[in-house]
Amino acid sequence: MTEETTGADAPTFPAKTAVRSKRHWPWWLGGLLIVLAAWNAVVIVPVHRALADENDASMIAYRRWLFSPTQIVIDIRSVEGTQSMAGMDRMLFKAAEALQDKSFDSVVLAYRGETRLLMDGSYFHEIGATRQTQNPVYTMRTMQENLSNPDGTPAFEQWSGGWLSVLGKQLEDHNEFHRRWWVRLSMGYIG
Repeated sequence: MTEETTGADAPTFPAKTAVRSKRHWPWWLGGLLIVLAAWNAVVIVPVHRALADENDASMIAYRRWLFSPTQIVIDIRSVEGTQSMAGMDRMLFKAAEALQDKSFDSVVLAYRGETRLLMDGSYFHEIGATRQTQNPVYTMRTMQENLSNPDGTPAFEQWSGGWLSVLGKQLEDHNEFHRRWWVRLSMGYIG
Protein backbone atom coordinates (compact mmCIF):
# COMPACT_ATOMS: atom_id res chain seq x y z
CA MET A 1 0.00 0.00 0.00
CA THR A 2 1.18 3.49 -0.72
CA GLU A 3 0.62 6.45 1.42
CA GLU A 4 -1.12 9.30 -0.25
CA THR A 5 -1.19 12.70 1.31
CA THR A 6 -4.41 14.52 1.48
CA GLY A 7 -4.84 18.27 1.26
CA ALA A 8 -4.94 18.52 5.05
CA ASP A 9 -1.61 16.77 5.43
CA ALA A 10 0.28 18.91 2.86
CA PRO A 11 2.66 21.50 4.28
CA THR A 12 1.53 25.12 3.87
CA PHE A 13 3.74 27.95 2.72
CA PRO A 14 3.06 31.69 2.81
CA ALA A 15 1.61 33.03 -0.39
CA LYS A 16 4.31 34.17 -2.81
CA THR A 17 2.16 37.00 -4.13
CA ALA A 18 2.56 39.02 -0.92
CA VAL A 19 6.33 38.78 -1.15
CA ARG A 20 6.35 39.69 -4.84
CA SER A 21 4.16 42.76 -4.41
CA LYS A 22 6.54 44.19 -1.82
CA ARG A 23 9.39 43.97 -4.31
CA HIS A 24 7.64 46.11 -6.93
CA TRP A 25 8.00 49.46 -5.16
CA PRO A 26 11.60 50.05 -6.27
CA TRP A 27 10.51 49.58 -9.88
CA TRP A 28 7.66 52.02 -9.47
CA LEU A 29 9.96 54.55 -7.83
CA GLY A 30 12.57 54.09 -10.55
CA GLY A 31 9.93 54.51 -13.24
CA LEU A 32 8.63 57.66 -11.59
CA LEU A 33 12.15 59.13 -11.45
CA ILE A 34 12.69 58.35 -15.12
CA VAL A 35 9.41 60.04 -16.05
CA LEU A 36 10.30 63.13 -13.96
CA ALA A 37 13.74 63.30 -15.58
CA ALA A 38 12.25 63.11 -19.07
CA TRP A 39 9.54 65.65 -18.18
CA ASN A 40 12.19 68.13 -16.99
CA ALA A 41 14.65 67.36 -19.79
CA VAL A 42 12.45 69.20 -22.31
CA VAL A 43 13.19 72.37 -20.29
CA ILE A 44 16.68 71.66 -18.96
CA VAL A 45 18.39 70.53 -22.16
CA PRO A 46 17.48 73.43 -24.51
CA VAL A 47 18.47 76.03 -21.92
CA HIS A 48 21.70 74.19 -21.11
CA ARG A 49 22.62 74.14 -24.81
CA ALA A 50 21.74 77.81 -25.27
CA LEU A 51 23.94 78.82 -22.32
CA ALA A 52 26.86 76.48 -23.06
CA ASP A 53 29.15 79.38 -24.05
CA GLU A 54 28.40 81.45 -20.91
CA ASN A 55 31.16 81.25 -18.31
CA ASP A 56 30.54 84.04 -15.80
CA ALA A 57 27.41 82.53 -14.25
CA SER A 58 25.66 79.21 -13.97
CA MET A 59 21.94 79.29 -14.76
CA ILE A 60 19.63 76.28 -15.05
CA ALA A 61 15.98 75.85 -15.92
CA TYR A 62 13.58 73.22 -14.63
CA ARG A 63 9.90 72.75 -13.93
CA ARG A 64 8.68 74.19 -10.66
CA TRP A 65 8.48 71.46 -8.01
CA LEU A 66 9.89 69.23 -10.82
CA PHE A 67 6.43 68.42 -12.20
CA SER A 68 4.53 71.66 -12.83
CA PRO A 69 3.26 71.86 -16.42
CA THR A 70 2.61 75.61 -16.23
CA GLN A 71 5.60 77.05 -14.34
CA ILE A 72 9.33 76.87 -14.86
CA VAL A 73 12.20 78.12 -12.75
CA ILE A 74 15.17 80.02 -14.11
CA ASP A 75 17.64 79.44 -11.31
CA ILE A 76 21.01 81.16 -10.93
CA ARG A 77 23.29 78.66 -9.25
CA SER A 78 26.54 80.63 -9.14
CA VAL A 79 27.93 83.99 -10.25
CA GLU A 80 31.54 84.94 -10.91
CA GLY A 81 32.73 88.36 -9.83
CA THR A 82 33.04 89.41 -13.48
CA GLN A 83 29.35 88.89 -14.34
CA SER A 84 27.43 92.01 -15.31
CA MET A 85 23.75 92.83 -15.30
CA ALA A 86 23.80 93.00 -19.08
CA GLY A 87 25.43 89.56 -19.18
CA MET A 88 22.71 88.14 -16.96
CA ASP A 89 20.07 89.76 -19.20
CA ARG A 90 21.69 88.07 -22.20
CA MET A 91 21.53 84.70 -20.43
CA LEU A 92 17.86 85.21 -19.52
CA PHE A 93 17.05 86.22 -23.10
CA LYS A 94 18.88 83.15 -24.46
CA ALA A 95 16.92 80.90 -22.11
CA ALA A 96 13.68 82.49 -23.27
CA GLU A 97 14.68 81.97 -26.90
CA ALA A 98 15.55 78.32 -26.25
CA LEU A 99 12.07 77.75 -24.78
CA GLN A 100 10.08 79.91 -27.20
CA ASP A 101 8.19 76.89 -28.59
CA LYS A 102 6.78 76.12 -25.13
CA SER A 103 4.06 77.92 -23.20
CA PHE A 104 4.11 78.68 -19.47
CA ASP A 105 1.83 80.67 -17.18
CA SER A 106 4.72 82.08 -15.21
CA VAL A 107 8.48 81.91 -14.87
CA VAL A 108 10.08 81.89 -11.45
CA LEU A 109 13.34 83.82 -11.27
CA ALA A 110 15.31 82.18 -8.47
CA TYR A 111 18.73 82.37 -6.88
CA ARG A 112 20.04 79.01 -5.63
CA GLY A 113 16.53 77.62 -5.45
CA GLU A 114 15.00 80.58 -3.61
CA THR A 115 12.18 82.36 -5.45
CA ARG A 116 13.07 86.00 -5.93
CA LEU A 117 10.64 87.28 -8.60
CA LEU A 118 7.98 86.02 -11.01
CA MET A 119 7.70 86.84 -14.71
CA ASP A 120 4.55 86.55 -16.77
CA GLY A 121 4.84 83.46 -18.98
CA SER A 122 3.46 85.11 -22.11
CA TYR A 123 6.01 87.92 -21.74
CA PHE A 124 8.80 85.35 -21.32
CA HIS A 125 7.60 83.75 -24.56
CA GLU A 126 7.59 87.16 -26.26
CA ILE A 127 11.20 87.79 -25.17
CA GLY A 128 12.25 84.48 -26.71
CA ALA A 129 10.26 84.91 -29.92
CA THR A 130 11.59 88.43 -30.58
CA ARG A 131 15.16 88.03 -29.33
CA GLN A 132 16.69 88.11 -32.81
CA THR A 133 14.71 91.17 -33.96
CA GLN A 134 13.98 93.25 -30.83
CA ASN A 135 16.44 95.82 -29.54
CA PRO A 136 17.79 94.27 -26.30
CA VAL A 137 18.03 97.68 -24.62
CA TYR A 138 14.27 98.15 -25.12
CA THR A 139 13.63 94.72 -23.58
CA MET A 140 15.96 95.53 -20.67
CA ARG A 141 14.11 98.80 -20.01
CA THR A 142 10.57 97.41 -20.17
CA MET A 143 11.02 93.92 -18.72
CA GLN A 144 10.47 95.03 -15.11
CA GLU A 145 6.85 96.01 -15.87
CA ASN A 146 6.12 92.29 -16.35
CA LEU A 147 7.58 91.15 -13.03
CA SER A 148 5.84 90.47 -9.75
CA ASN A 149 6.94 89.67 -6.25
CA PRO A 150 6.64 86.07 -5.00
CA ASP A 151 3.30 86.99 -3.38
CA GLY A 152 1.90 88.12 -6.76
CA THR A 153 1.97 91.87 -6.20
CA PRO A 154 3.59 93.98 -8.94
CA ALA A 155 7.32 94.31 -8.34
CA PHE A 156 7.75 97.52 -10.35
CA GLU A 157 5.62 100.38 -11.62
CA GLN A 158 4.72 101.27 -15.18
CA TRP A 159 6.06 104.75 -15.76
CA SER A 160 4.48 107.55 -17.78
CA GLY A 161 5.49 111.09 -18.55
CA GLY A 162 8.34 112.58 -20.55
CA TRP A 163 10.54 110.06 -22.34
CA LEU A 164 13.71 111.11 -20.53
CA SER A 165 12.23 110.77 -17.04
CA VAL A 166 10.56 107.45 -18.00
CA LEU A 167 13.85 106.15 -19.38
CA GLY A 168 15.65 107.12 -16.17
CA LYS A 169 13.05 105.39 -13.97
CA GLN A 170 13.10 102.26 -16.15
CA LEU A 171 16.89 102.02 -15.90
CA GLU A 172 16.68 102.44 -12.12
CA ASP A 173 14.10 99.62 -12.04
CA HIS A 174 16.37 97.48 -14.19
CA ASN A 175 19.22 97.85 -11.72
CA GLU A 176 16.90 97.14 -8.77
CA PHE A 177 15.57 94.04 -10.60
CA HIS A 178 19.06 92.58 -10.75
CA ARG A 179 19.82 93.56 -7.16
CA ARG A 180 16.70 91.69 -6.01
CA TRP A 181 17.29 88.67 -8.25
CA TRP A 182 20.98 87.91 -7.71
CA VAL A 183 23.36 90.80 -6.98
CA ARG A 184 22.62 91.22 -3.27
CA LEU A 185 22.72 87.49 -2.60
CA SER A 186 25.83 86.80 -4.67
CA MET A 187 27.66 89.51 -2.76
CA GLY A 188 26.50 88.19 0.61
CA TYR A 189 23.74 90.71 1.36
CA ILE A 190 20.38 89.54 2.67
CA GLY A 191 17.22 90.92 1.08
